[in-house]
Formats: sequence, structure tokens, C-alpha cells
Amino acid sequence: MVNYRMICCLSAVLLLSVVVALECFSQELSSNVKYLGSALVASRDREKTEVISETEWKSQELTMLGVGLAMGDLDGDGKKEVVIIDPSTVYVFRFGKNELIQVAEYSHGSLELKNVDVAPIRKQGPERIYVTGQNRGSVSSFVLEFRNNSLIPVIENVPFFLHVIHYPTVGPILLGQRKGLRKMYDGPIYRMEDKGNSLEPGERFGVPLKVPIFGFAIGDLAGSRSPLVAAYDRNDNLRVYEPSGKRRFVSQEYYGGSDVLLRWEGPEVRKSDNRVDDQDAEFFRPRILTYDSYSPPMHQIIVSYHSSKTRRILSRTKMLEEGQIIGLRWNGEALVEVWSTPKLQGMISDFTFGTLPGSNDLKIFVLERKKTDWLSFLRSRSQVRAYDFNSLINK
Repeated sequence: MVNYRMICCLSAVLLLSVVVALECFSQELSSNVKYLGSALVASRDREKTEVISETEWKSQELTMLGVGLAMGDLDGDGKKEVVIIDPSTVYVFRFGKNELIQVAEYSHGSLELKNVDVAPIRKQGPERIYVTGQNRGSVSSFVLEFRNNSLIPVIENVPFFLHVIHYPTVGPILLGQRKGLRKMYDGPIYRMEDKGNSLEPGERFGVPLKVPIFGFAIGDLAGSRSPLVAAYDRNDNLRVYEPSGKRRFVSQEYYGGSDVLLRWEGPEVRKSDNRVDDQDAEFFRPRILTYDSYSPPMHQIIVSYHSSKTRRILSRTKMLEEGQIIGLRWNGEALVEVWSTPKLQGMISDFTFGTLPGSNDLKIFVLERKKTDWLSFLRSRSQVRAYDFNSLINK
């Protein structure tokens, strides 16, 4: 009995010692965690402050799933309007003091909208809005004009993907490319002629056949008065080609990225189970811009960049986040980063150059997708931000 009591006493003392030791360790661990947590919060707060301080302007949150962004003087009054598309509607906004004010919208039946550009392609008349749309698998693009605060369709049922690029020695050029039966992009890219009431393919545009109409830019990247082509590939790597098609560079890093899917389904595709295999999935390739840095005299490539929770392993679900815009310069062998915007929490759907009212300073405007809900557009949120471009490239 005595031995049993002694054992119980020793066990109680040992247990008490363990409890005390654990309490001390817990307090020390808690202190360390609080310190580390404070450091992380401070770091995030600094990053958040940096983003806010470097944002020249930002709109209110817009209740839409933003897909594309463009800017232009639509009514000829010398002031830029903002054009945004979601998967079904084209919206026109004017700048308010601290917001975008919607002045018009246009929906084109059952079309899914993929891309939007604004440019003065015609020599006469206002700048027009060029929209790429798909009706199931068929391409059906259209052109809008902004008249008396309304959007008027002036050309419809164009069987070409449409995209405007800015060629360094020419200015804005409207391009078109057909959708194929066995691949998304069929044949060469053409310069499209806006004849007022119709769009007609003209001469072939001089880029390699392997480069599709979306997600490429052309410029004097080497400063040698000889153009090079920069393009996203199917896997979101960035490639550099000579106009002849010779490949000069492939990035190891992923750039761009989009969750907008170009449709295969339609009368031109016949499959027994009416499904698209993962290897056939084709995502929209987002915008690339060029900028002449002048010193030294060569063109920079401006692209979007994202983190991805799935590391792009799943072809159907990229889950892109933490978007930013990056400026890249060609060093003769590779593209190297020379500047960037701060990271944003959401995904960057599109970006463009423009100016704010009352200022001639060049800005880079970014369409950020803050929340995405493809099943209910009303639950989606997007926002437009503007950064002072000179501050970015000179920092």
C-alpha cells in the first residue's frame, strides 16, 4: 500500500513538472509566434501601403466579371472614354472624380465576348470599338460606334478574330484571323480594312504562321532597326522570334495567363460525346504591348504576370492571382525584367495605355479581377487602376 502511495506521489510530481515545462514552452512559443506574426503583418502592411501609394488612380469596384479593357476618344471631344467587356456586354464609362461613370452598354444576343480594342483605323470618323465574339464555336465579331451616348452596331457577323496592335512605325493596325476546323487559329493573320460598313481582309501581316493573332507584339527589341516578335505560347511561356520564324528565346518563367476559354463546341466540330479534351482546350492569350524606351533606343515588352495555385498543371483551371505588369528588355539573348508594378491581390484581365482627364502624362491602366464567379456575374467584382508610367520605368 505504501509503495502504491509512493508511486502515485511520484507520478503526480512528474506530471506537474511536465505541465509546468509545457506551459513555459507554450508561453515562449506563443511569444515567438506573436513576434513572427507581427513581422508578417507589418510586411504585408508595408506592401499594401506601397500598392496604394503607387496607384495614381483607381475606380470603385465594378459589379462585373471584367474580361477586356480599352480606351479611346469615342465621341471626338478630345477626352478618353473607358471600354470594358464582360462575357456578354460592352460597357462605356467616363471618368468621374474618384469613379467611373457608366454612360452606355450593349449586349449582342448569345455571343460570348473575348477581346476588345479601340482605335482610329479609318481616316474619317470617330474611333471605333472592335469586339471579338463567339457563338458557341463559331467566330462572330462586330464593330460598335458611340453615338449620342449609345452604342450602335455598324458591322456585324465578322468571321474573324479581331485584334489591334500598335506597330512602331505605322501606329494602330487592325488584324484578323480565321478559326480553323482542326485548330483554333487557321492560316495567316491579315490586315483588316475598315470600309465603313464592312471589314475586309487585306494583305498578310508579316509574322510567323506559328504566332496566333492574340498575345503577341512586334518591335525593335534589339535597337538594331530589325523587328522581333514576342509572343505567349500555349503554355504561357514567352517566346521571341525573328519575322522569318526562327526562334531566339523561350522563357522558363510563366507570363500572361487567362481563364477565358475559346470555344471549340459548335457546328464545325463534331465529337461523339460533345466534349473537348484537355489537350484541345485553348485559352485566350492576353495582351502584350511595346514601348520605345529611347534611352537606349529599343522597344521594351510589357506583359502581365501571375501566381497560380495550380502552377498551370490543370489545363482547365489556372486559378490565377497576385497579378502585376512587368516591363522586359531584350539583352540579345533573353528577356530580362527592368520594372514592374506592385502586386495586386487579384487577377489582371487586361491593361492598356491612356491618360487621365486634365493630364497628358502617360498612364498604364490595369483591369483587375478581384472576385470571379462564372456562374453568377452579379457576384463578380472588378476594378480599374492607373499607374504613372514614367514613375514605373524610372524607379
